[in-house]
Amino acid sequence: MSIKIKKCPTSNTKEFTKDEYLTSVAMHVSDVQKGCAFIANKIIEAGINHDYTKISLADDFMDDAKLSGDEFRAGKWFQAHITKERHHFDKWPDNLNLIDVIECLVDVTMAATARSGDIKELQMDSEILQEAFKNTFEMLKKEIVIEED
Repeated sequence: MSIKIKKCPTSNTKEFTKDEYLTSVAMHVSDVQKGCAFIANKIIEAGINHDYTKISLADDFMDDAKLSGDEFRAGKWFQAHITKERHHFDKWPDNLNLIDVIECLVDVTMAATARSGDIKELQMDSEILQEAFKNTFEMLKKEIVIEED
């Protein structure tokens, strides 16, 4: 899905009318809305697909559920879960993005609250956030197509 925008008509000049200015602003606002919709759709898609390995690998989970601690974490299901699910980004490759970070934030908050009724604090390494920011920028940039008039 590409994000189609038009080149700003007032970007290369300092001489323009108020109507031209307002048209440029409206175009910019529309472009930002398209970009935000792209990101929002990615977040919704992440929510829809969240924890898909808990369903697709339910038999493996049931087998491994008998294990405890380190044995469970080393088991077939858990290893598949943390390597295939993007929100477990401590095991994910370098293309982590802010959608993954938001899914992780929502996942941990919901899980902790549902289990204990409360969540005290959640932190994330700033290097992870910087990497996710950069990768999200690159992902968004690749989707932009400037249409000709």
